Amino acid sequence: MWLINTATLQLEEVLEPRKKRYAILSHTWEKDEVSFQEFADLQIAKKKAGFDKIIKTCQMASSRGLEYAWIDTCCIDKTSSAELSEAINSMFEWYKQSDVCFAFVADLLPVARGGALPDWLTHGQYRWFTRGWTLQELIAPKKLEFFDSTWRFRGDKVTLRAKLSQITGIDMSALVDSAYLSGIPVGRKMSWASTRKTTRIEDIAYCLLGIFDINMPLIYGEGVKAFFRLQEEIAKQYNDLSLFSWVANSERAPESQLFRGILAYSPSEFAHCGDIVAYDDYRGINPEFSLTNNGFRMEANLGLGATGGYVLALDGVTLSRQWLGIYLRKIGSGYVRQYPHKLYSTSDLSIWSGERTILYIRKSLGNKENGQILTELASRIYIRYLPIKPYYSIEDTISFPEALWISHGTYFLTMESALRLATPGRGFHPLFTGFKGFNIKYQGAHVCSCLLICGIFPNIQGDTRPLAVIYMDKDPSTKDVFEVVERRQHERGGTLLAEIRQLILSKHAPITGNGVLAWEHVRGRVTELIMGNHCISCLAMTHT
Repeated sequence: MWLINTATLQLEEVLEPRKKRYAILSHTWEKDEVSFQEFADLQIAKKKAGFDKIIKTCQMASSRGLEYAWIDTCCIDKTSSAELSEAINSMFEWYKQSDVCFAFVADLLPVARGGALPDWLTHGQYRWFTRGWTLQELIAPKKLEFFDSTWRFRGDKVTLRAKLSQITGIDMSALVDSAYLSGIPVGRKMSWASTRKTTRIEDIAYCLLGIFDINMPLIYGEGVKAFFRLQEEIAKQYNDLSLFSWVANSERAPESQLFRGILAYSPSEFAHCGDIVAYDDYRGINPEFSLTNNGFRMEANLGLGATGGYVLALDGVTLSRQWLGIYLRKIGSGYVRQYPHKLYSTSDLSIWSGERTILYIRKSLGNKENGQILTELASRIYIRYLPIKPYYSIEDTISFPEALWISHGTYFLTMESALRLATPGRGFHPLFTGFKGFNIKYQGAHVCSCLLICGIFPNIQGDTRPLAVIYMDKDPSTKDVFEVVERRQHERGGTLLAEIRQLILSKHAPITGNGVLAWEHVRGRVTELIMGNHCISCLAMTHT
């Protein structure tokens, strides 16, 4: 750490700053600041407009018996990436350890001599409160004093704490003592920076390192990835799901973007989180989570959304006693965030009382991947049971191919989307085949066994269409289908599915004779099974 000797105006390197008493300056940078190299030659430094702030800071520090002062413009050698990284990672502690912090509000106009001091926090807007770096400079120091453009004292942090909390959203407890930061939800702390700006995009992440007690290397040029890295580091240290309580900013992510990863693009997406409070649930809703090369892994109880997706509970509750969650959608072997422009809220915790599930949630998604997900969703085949008569129940016995059956969503992945993306523009569609086996019971007694075979088949016009056929073992004409399943269900490879597909074609495409189905009524991708009166019927596939 480099400190300015307030008597000699010389920089001195200090290896143990805790043993030194110093004042520190908080300000907004202007165009003509003094750099580390320029300060080495006072004749050059004096010609810069920013030199006045250095002189005034040193004079006020000296008048209070302080030997040293620190100012970010001239006390960091920014030509050294190692020194810059060390300074930014240490800055919160440097402000915290200072004897006093002078906050110079350059656009706070002076009061006429003899005039009363107005309530300047209520009746003005100042650049100092809009910058990213000044957030930690407001919170970290134990003693912070405000000065106007003529360096006239305008109050300190303790006496102004109520107004400061009101205009910044920062908890009053954190303003008085930064030790309280650890008990404040991550999402709430992010909201304090939601309206603040930095000159470089990476700095909106780096200026928050001290707020979250995080250390990480600086990589200028990485853009929004810096904020992704910050969130990843926070996830490693805090078991706090309010990290994921952001809402997509329409400026950055248009509302047409239906899916996102679980990480936010910037603090601006936490603007609504100012009323989130910590909620320690003794029933264990708050899961352990970790970052893997397959996304964020966690074991959690998922609730069911109204549109075929899921809801993940966040360990936060609003001041109005609404528990929060985010919408998720199952995509292949993992999950993505659905409806990123809104949060789920409820006062009923029973929605998350389902079976505990291991989740892998993608970190981020691009626009191209959004399109891929939409294609994948459109290529699913859904199977839904609709028991319209009482006392009937269904018992699943087999799903094949098991790897492509998603039980929570009751659908098959047909792999059409993957092959379309692999062969763009060629109109190639895989001829998927799959089946579900189940038993029908009435008041607990076995009624019959059924096979629902579905797939993608070509019709007489040469188009590929989804198809579903149901067979019951009570029908003698279906005996061969059940025998094939029984004989080959434990074999590896596609022999079973190929044989079943051939049986379907032989039974339902005898007229065309060319391996296509002359079925005009097959539409959509949802098969609805209706049970009743000791029989089961399969409705034509309908649109979701």
